[in-house]
Amino acid sequence: MPNSTQTQNLSQTPIGRFAPTPSGALHFGSLIAATASYLNARTQQGLWRLRIDDLDRPRVMAGASEEMVRQLKGYGFEWDGPVVYQSQRSQAYQQALARLHAKHQLYVCACSRKQLRQRQPQTPWLYDGHCRTHQVAPEPKTMTPNNQAWRFAPTQPYLTFDDGFQGPQSITVATELGDFVVKRADGFIGYHLACAVDDIDMQISEVVRGQDLLTSSFAQCALIQALGHTPPRYAHHRLAHNQDGIKLSKKSRAPAIRTDQALDTLKAALRFLQHPPPSQQTLVGLWDWAFDNWNPERLITPSKRAD
Repeated sequence: MPNSTQTQNLSQTPIGRFAPTPSGALHFGSLIAATASYLNARTQQGLWRLRIDDLDRPRVMAGASEEMVRQLKGYGFEWDGPVVYQSQRSQAYQQALARLHAKHQLYVCACSRKQLRQRQPQTPWLYDGHCRTHQVAPEPKTMTPNNQAWRFAPTQPYLTFDDGFQGPQSITVATELGDFVVKRADGFIGYHLACAVDDIDMQISEVVRGQDLLTSSFAQCALIQALGHTPPRYAHHRLAHNQDGIKLSKKSRAPAIRTDQALDTLKAALRFLQHPPPSQQTLVGLWDWAFDNWNPERLITPSKRAD
């Protein structure tokens, strides 16, 4: 992570990032997100960083991190600084937990998923705040696993941000987000907290990713603000789907992108991002064209365009 002198030098520099989970190799949907993020940062003369979100160990596939790095290099991506691995940052997450606990924004939750389904069968994904009012004894000094989760309670009734592609976004916390988990009952740090802490420490100012993560951005914004920092600018692009209309993902078994097909596959990604390239014979030539012609306004949702 940067020191104080570097922090001053980077304060005005746009910094983007790509942060895949190594539960499998990168697929076409991953390439779209990486390409949009990369071009957004580079065309602002900014930095672009690579983070591997390997915190959820049960989901991590052996060798996937190395394969992702190989794929990105094979497609011509170049990142600034070393690759950041969430699995090596547990101390930073524990310190953030302690700070949030000191601000009285955390509480222990002993509820199981079964109990949530029984209490609110229509919305089992939205926490009902049961343990906020029925306090469970915490372990504030060690914050160690005790077979119970820690939840974060946002203080704002509404959360808003202006999405670069989707326009103004807002949610009602009580009915759309709720108090969410920041440390799981099995001891693993929650996704939202890890992302928020990493984005702060990596000085990320630009987050460009798929619109399936739009709701996640509200949670991460709330955490970043609670930790005393300004959230990055978010822009969520539309998603690629397979022939059955299912979002491309590792879960839907989207095929891995091949480095021996990098030129044609990157052309397809640019076409998906509303930047159909002319005929190019080399990967370097294609990237040069993309840098010269990138226009993020082409990704704005039609209904959000200014009249």
